[in-house]
Amino acid sequence: MSLFDRVRGAFAAQVELQERMMLHNRPWLEERLHWSWDGEQWRLHGHLLPPVDGPPSVTGDGWCPGLRAESPR
Repeated sequence: MSLFDRVRGAFAAQVELQERMMLHNRPWLEERLHWSWDGEQWRLHGHLLPPVDGPPSVTGDGWCPGLRAESPR
């Protein structure tokens, strides 16, 4: 793996962490209708229509805080 690939991977991980932190700090976004990826299938969450503009309810990879609440441990 080249240095460029490692830097690109680290940058992608940092972006994902920032998106997750933003969603964690804005729990009301979970109420907006959105599709999220639970690792096996896409699930529809939320009950309010999202606005045309504004922050998304999921990360770029499809993660949302609601998945954490649903997953059994």
